[in-house]
Amino acid sequence: MSFSISNNVYSNYMAPAFVGMKEDSMDDNVDTFAASDPALGVTIGVAVQRTGAGAMTIKNGASATLGVGVALHDHIYGYLGQYPDKTAVSVLTRGRVWAAVDSGTGVIDGAACKADAVTGKFNTTGVAVTNAVFRSQAISLLNADGVTTTLAAVVELHNPNV
Repeated sequence: MSFSISNNVYSNYMAPAFVGMKEDSMDDNVDTFAASDPALGVTIGVAVQRTGAGAMTIKNGASATLGVGVALHDHIYGYLGQYPDKTAVSVLTRGRVWAAVDSGTGVIDGAACKADAVTGKFNTTGVAVTNAVFRSQAISLLNADGVTTTLAAVVELHNPNV
């Protein structure tokens, strides 16, 4: 008896990660905030900021005073690529995560992290992210749809040497 697989959904190599995934099991901290953007929701794997001083609601984007961390992947909302408005968002505030980057230019291990003020995608030219460094070069990671990719790199939040 022989078996054959005519429609193989698996590739020959597994992707090293996906956007919004913790990079390792180092000591980290995850807080929960409510998504607050009726039009867009909160994108997985990008920098997020509070909607106001002391607010427990967040939106995409980097801010020198309101930034809180990176929105983590969630198995319920992961296929959507975002958390809908008013849902609970897991936010990594300390640790390492595979984060979306908008440009791989200058993204190397040890480079200071910056992020876009509106989209929250990481780069080396936007708003400075306090105590954050890149821990890898930028690579393309396969998205949950199994077809498209997102440029991403490992970001370490609250690095004591920055």
